[in-house]
Amino acid sequence: MVKAHCHDRAIADYDQAIVLDPKGAATFFSRGIAYFNTDDLDHAIADYDQAITLEPKYTFAYFSRGVASLYAGDLPKALADLNQASTLDPKNAYVALWLDIIGQRNNVPSRLSQAISTIDMTAWPSPIIRMFLGQMTPAAVLAAADDPDATKKQGQVCEANLYSGELALQAHLKAEAARLFRLAASDCPKTFVEWRAANAELKALGAAH
Repeated sequence: MVKAHCHDRAIADYDQAIVLDPKGAATFFSRGIAYFNTDDLDHAIADYDQAITLEPKYTFAYFSRGVASLYAGDLPKALADLNQASTLDPKNAYVALWLDIIGQRNNVPSRLSQAISTIDMTAWPSPIIRMFLGQMTPAAVLAAADDPDATKKQGQVCEANLYSGELALQAHLKAEAARLFRLAASDCPKTFVEWRAANAELKALGAAH
């Protein structure tokens, strides 16, 4: 109840900000995130639509609308948005990862091996990309997520679990995927797309959080 109340309050604040500045793309985008956090995908997508209308090269609005469309069941739209986000920001590793995840569900050949030519493969989340390419195990990625900075470690472990869950799901290992998604839903910062994805995946699997 507290979490829902916080999101409701955030949405009300964004409502007021939009009244004051109806052409603020970032405000529509942020309200879209808040709607996504409350599992209101229709309103989230509508706000991402508006953000893109106001700012046609808004990479993260395409990215977020693509992920929301995935969980709303519109795979072609999800793929189109991630393709657009990749065109706008070809160096973004997270865009490349989600383009691969959504592409797999659309039966589109992976472009991840080509994408790494533009991505910094010396920095996080490169271990996750290597895992998707079959070059690292989930256990090795989890080990690579360790960091002396506790906040950074939390985020990286969260991502290691979410993306390992996505690979398990692709391999039809639903119980293992659900286990990993529960870890991500529990541990991911609420600002992370991985937290929203973990909860959406659990809902799709019919698994308890």
